[in-house]
Amino acid sequence: MKKNNFKQLELALYYIVIFFILREWLVPIMELTRTGYTGLILLFIAINLVLNLFKVHYSISWVIKLAYMAWFIVYVYSGQSIFTIDGFNFLLDIFKTNSAIIIQSDWVHVTDPFRTLLFFILIWMLIYLIHHWITVRMTIFYFLVLTVFFIATLDTFTEYDGSMAIIKIVMLGLMMTSFLFIKRLLSQSNIRIAWYKYIKIVLPIVLFIGFWGIVAILLPKSPPQWPDPVPFIKSAAGQGEEIYNQDGVSKVGYGENDSRLGGSFIADDTVVFLAQAETKQYWRVETKDVYTSKGWEKSNYFEGAASVYFPSEPIYHSLPIGPEEETQSASIQVLYPFEFIVQPYGLKTVEFDETTDGNIEFHMDDNSEKLTPKVNNSTITLDNYIVQYSKPVFLYSELRNPNEEMDPFIQERYLQLPEMLPSRVRDLAEEIVAGEETPYDKARAIEMYFRQNGFRYSTDNVAVPAEDQDYVDQFLFETKIGYCDNFSTSMVVLLRSIGIPARWVKGFAGGDVINTDGAIKEYQITNNDAHSWVEAYIPNVGWINFEPTIGFNNTRTIDYDMETNAYQQEELTVDEETEPDEVAEEEEEVQQKTAEKNNILSTFIDFIAQHKMILVIVFLLLALSVFMLYKLRRKWLPKVYVVMNKQRQFSEASFETLYLQLLKILELKGFKRMEGQTLQSFAAEVDAYYNTQHMSIITKAYEQFIYAKDLREVDFAEMKESWEYLINRTTS
Repeated sequence: MKKNNFKQLELALYYIVIFFILREWLVPIMELTRTGYTGLILLFIAINLVLNLFKVHYSISWVIKLAYMAWFIVYVYSGQSIFTIDGFNFLLDIFKTNSAIIIQSDWVHVTDPFRTLLFFILIWMLIYLIHHWITVRMTIFYFLVLTVFFIATLDTFTEYDGSMAIIKIVMLGLMMTSFLFIKRLLSQSNIRIAWYKYIKIVLPIVLFIGFWGIVAILLPKSPPQWPDPVPFIKSAAGQGEEIYNQDGVSKVGYGENDSRLGGSFIADDTVVFLAQAETKQYWRVETKDVYTSKGWEKSNYFEGAASVYFPSEPIYHSLPIGPEEETQSASIQVLYPFEFIVQPYGLKTVEFDETTDGNIEFHMDDNSEKLTPKVNNSTITLDNYIVQYSKPVFLYSELRNPNEEMDPFIQERYLQLPEMLPSRVRDLAEEIVAGEETPYDKARAIEMYFRQNGFRYSTDNVAVPAEDQDYVDQFLFETKIGYCDNFSTSMVVLLRSIGIPARWVKGFAGGDVINTDGAIKEYQITNNDAHSWVEAYIPNVGWINFEPTIGFNNTRTIDYDMETNAYQQEELTVDEETEPDEVAEEEEEVQQKTAEKNNILSTFIDFIAQHKMILVIVFLLLALSVFMLYKLRRKWLPKVYVVMNKQRQFSEASFETLYLQLLKILELKGFKRMEGQTLQSFAAEVDAYYNTQHMSIITKAYEQFIYAKDLREVDFAEMKESWEYLINRTTS
């Protein structure tokens, strides 16, 4: 192959790699901006590379590129042809309009067609710069680092998943770096090689990088060691509610929109408020009562209605309140700008610091019981306030002996279920409560069902129901993996399926104790403590809270005023430190790791069965690599000996070993000592080939060592020089 043809083939190889790297730049931009015509933009990149490859004169190259850009803009934004009068006028209008905008420095109103033109020019300049790096600098290190940083940034701060993109970029980048390194060595040494020899050099590089790339993909990955910075940034920017991605709604802290539940939960340690109280408890915010099969919405039974209360005025809501003598107070310090009041169970009044505006009112939404502070009908945020409450105590005798007639309004509102709810959900509810007599016992049976039937608490890899799938049905019968929203929604639906009114409650779990002052403890509540649970209507006692989520404990207090062993089945109260979801998840991880250790053999066998073809390919590549190394040992083994003995000193102790290694290397090069041939005769044969006396000199010293056992007159510095000379000649 001619020199010019080989250079062109070599450059074409570089451009193919560059094309796929640039594609990894383009794909996330197209996805995040929802821009179409990715194929046509990739075609523009290919045209630029081909023009550079064949060294087309710049005047012709510019005409081709500008013509393609003009055709693309007219075709995409007007649907016309550039060869028509209307298409040409459309192009002129773009330049006229945007020229005036640029002169006025009104960059915000630059039109989309002109932005596209600038984007094409940016690609043009980038490819020119890459061409310069390859042909002149013979390196793309900085471009590779910039590419990895770009993809990693998008992967961290957007919904784009760059995991595979980074792997492909690193593999392609390593190959390109290796190719250019070989090119630099050949250029600096002024060496010309045939094309087939060049392929023999680069082929092992491609196989090596490809093999270890496949291994890296198949190996298990450690979870992220650093916390996700996105939740912190969102919280700092006042956007800590919810984000949407292709997997569903992933929430960061407390969110308002629950119409579509599912998807992984993004953890956030941002502290949202501090509570000083005697006991730990749940902090209630609002309820929702309409289940849509995908999530929750608030009904509008009381259209626009809200009850208004003044500070220190008794607040009336649907929940029972404990005895007057058990009244306690909790001081709330708000650190996140929530426009609502967190409510402990048994809420009686809300008070605030005297320095706060005296016209404040508390508006309670009659549909959701959400309590909002307002001044002159404008919602505000209170930095500090005090809630007075008396936690209700439920008599077990009343729970077990329901004789109250159910209010038809409560039944109508809190027994709602979608018409398309799968029948197996109702069947499961009946199966769970079989044998139970009272509504309370049935509710307890459903509450305990999740803890005894293989359900698992997890905030990662939580499924999202398809369009024709019910959220609860998917969780109960298919995944059995989820967090509080999955458990609480499922319990509400199961309760309603057997005729027990129930509603979905949102708020915060108790948090962690960070300080103690006598009987008062200070609790720290973070976005991670955002939580949901269940309230069921039990005749005689009213609304009572239930906690179905694994790893959490209920907050109700039962007075066992009759003989029963049921108290042994009750969960601990929150006064005994309700575990937040992080602790529950850690405990489950420990249990999972223990189970994995006990089943490591079966897991390994399953892994082999699932990846049989890939493992066969990896094994064949490995066998091929070993075979190639063996066949090419004459080239690489002498260099290994050189590296191993480079710093080794010649002495009486090492002389024999080094001489025998020299014989081994000469044998690999084809100088094999014949049977009966003396060492001096063999040395003379080697010296004659290399036109030197070094082999005879070192052999004479070796014979003196073997037969006379005396090396006192041997100059070891000279021996090392002769040894290194011969090694270098055999490896050159």
